[in-house]
This record gives sequence, structure tokens and C-alpha cells, in this order.
Amino acid sequence: MRHMQAFISYFEARSIVLEHVPTLGFEKVPLDAALGRTLAQTIESGELIPPFDNSAMDGFVVRSSDVTEPGVELPIVGTIAAGDGAETPLPPGTCMRIMTGAPIPDGADAVIPVEQADVDGTRVRFRIAAQNPGKLIRRAGENVKIGDRVLGPGLRITPPIIGILASLGYASVDVARRPVVGVVATGNELVDVSETPGAGQIRDANGPVLAAQIATAGGVVDGPHRVGDHRERLRRTLESRASADVLVVSGGVSMGEYDFVREELEEIGFEPFFWKVRQKPGKPILFGMIDRTPVFGLPGNPVSASVCFEQYVRPAMASMLGRSEVSPPREKAVLDEDVSKRAGLHHFVRGRLRYDDVLRVAPTGPQGSHISHSLVLADCLIHLPEDMADPRRGTEVAVERLRW
Repeated sequence: MRHMQAFISYFEARSIVLEHVPTLGFEKVPLDAALGRTLAQTIESGELIPPFDNSAMDGFVVRSSDVTEPGVELPIVGTIAAGDGAETPLPPGTCMRIMTGAPIPDGADAVIPVEQADVDGTRVRFRIAAQNPGKLIRRAGENVKIGDRVLGPGLRITPPIIGILASLGYASVDVARRPVVGVVATGNELVDVSETPGAGQIRDANGPVLAAQIATAGGVVDGPHRVGDHRERLRRTLESRASADVLVVSGGVSMGEYDFVREELEEIGFEPFFWKVRQKPGKPILFGMIDRTPVFGLPGNPVSASVCFEQYVRPAMASMLGRSEVSPPREKAVLDEDVSKRAGLHHFVRGRLRYDDVLRVAPTGPQGSHISHSLVLADCLIHLPEDMADPRRGTEVAVERLRW
């Protein structure tokens, strides 16, 4: 059995998590169900995009040699609309009306915008010469050529990617299977959101919040399940979720009399890898495996649970999905105000970004791990490393944008 580590650094903890999470298989889904999923195949083009030369504007298609100076007048011998075939070549000394997206006929090499033309019946007088032939023509294959590697596995499928797939004729696509994530919120004090709390009770917020974070991370939620501080009930609940792809438990992982989540997990085959990380909030965090199932024991305080999810569970899920970007790139920002911090812990400060001459950031108010409103106002986390103490206004810091 692996020796469990305690009070490790944030970077060590992240590395251990990402080292041990498994990858998932893939499934084929129709294109209209692919948005937000993770691409699991290489997309190569078997055709040109666009498939033919076409006009970039409404106007008149001409031979540039016929319109070498302003004031040239030509007869209009036809109209080409989008969707038409360009079957008739353009005779010398003539022009045709053409609409945006319509095919360019043989013989033509320039488009003059409708705004630069004066029409008189079946003739048109051009205010400009046909300069830069081809400038207003979209060439076949200008976007994608046959054999191009257009997309690769690991990309989160966005609306533009849907557009490319549709253009290439992909009615269905291979995507990573979404991880099923079991969510268990523990604590005698918790009641359902629909209930009125009694003395010493609170409504369960961690379960719904974690379920929402899982959904935004690309997972399928099993739960949230709520269980009090009863060993047997807790063990049964944990055991019934142990076959999920990921198990996330909130509460019961610190050192209190009723914090026996780790003990009950070990009864069902849990191998702990680390417990406690030198960070704030969320120092009492637990991670390990039950067979191939990663298990995260998150703190019970709402902010701590949410922040730990963003720093450990979301990257783990991205890795399981095979995403090319496991974590968002951190940006540099300048503190807008002083921050109180002692050395020794890596701090995640809830922050709000603004643009001035540079990117600036300020905390969203009091940073207690029970103050959920600080997360409501935040659009980023400010990373203050262990060795930093009391950073002053004007200090350059690393920020990570929140992805919900």
C-alpha cells in the first residue's frame, strides 16, 4: 500500500492527482448532441471548404481586363444567386449580377461591389476599375483543403467546431465518455433545501453546488446524496457510490470526533495518497483511490469545498476526458489593494478582474471559508504562493479565471 503523505504542497498535491486519474473510453453521438463534449477523434477533410470559388459580396462579376478604369459601361447578361450553378461562362465584354456566396463563372476573375455600380436597365456603369482581381472572391479550399488535419482529439466542442464538423459532413462524432461523479454531502446539521432548518441545522448547499460544478466540468452527477454522521449509513452510502468514475465527499475529513469519512472509506478498499495540503482555504483535503476510482474528500466549509473542486477535481475530470487543456493558463495581474497573508500556505483569494492600463485584480471582500458571497462576486482566484507574505498594492500576482 502506498504511504499516505500529509501537509504536502499545493503543487505536489496537484501532481499526485493528475498522475493517478484514469482515462475514459469514447462514444459516438449525433452532431446536435456534441456541444460541450470532448472530441475523441482526429478530423481530416475529405473535401474543400468552400467547395467552389464564390463571391464575397453582392455586386457584379466581370473580367478584370474589361474594366481597367472608372466609367466603363457593360451589358448585364444574367444573374447568379447563391445556390445556383455557374454553368454559363461569362462572355468577354459583359457582366453578371452576383450575390454573396454565389459561384464565380468561368472567365470571370473580379467582383465589383453593388455600391460601386450605377444600373440603367440592362446596363451598368462602374465607378471604379476592377483592381486587385480575386480580392472579393473566396477561393475553393481557402478555408480547408482535402487531407487537412482540421481538428484533433482533446478539444472541447464549441459552436465554431460544430460549424466545421457540419461543413465537412460529420452527422455524428466520437466524443469522450462523460465521467459519472458520485456526490456525498455529510453532516448531521444538513437538511434538504426544501426544508426549514431546526435548531443547529442548515440547508445543504455543498451538494447542489458540487453537482453544478461537476455539470460545468463535463460530468454526469450521481446525487447529490446526503448522509448524517452515522458510520454505518455513511459506509453504505460510500460503498454504493464506489463504482462511479469519481467519488466526491464533502465534510468529515478533518480531525473532529465525527470526522470519520477516511476510516469508512478505508473499510471499503480506499487507498489514501495524501491528506492535508499547505493551502488556504481547504487545508484538510483527502485524496486516494478505490481500485480505479479517484476519491476526493473535500472540506465541509462551502468556499473550501468549491475552491478545492476547482483546483483538484475539475483538472482531474479534464484529464479523464483527455482534454488538451487540463487547466486554464494563469495570467499576470496587478493587485489593486493590500492583502493580509502570512507565509507558509498557498492562498487562493477570491478576486475580481478589471482592465486599466494593465490587468488588475482585487479581493472580493472578506475571505473566510464560510463566506460564500465572496465566490458569487469572484471571476477568478488569485494565487499567492507559500513564500509570499502580505503582498502590497501594485504587486504582480498570478490569477486563474473561474470557469463556471
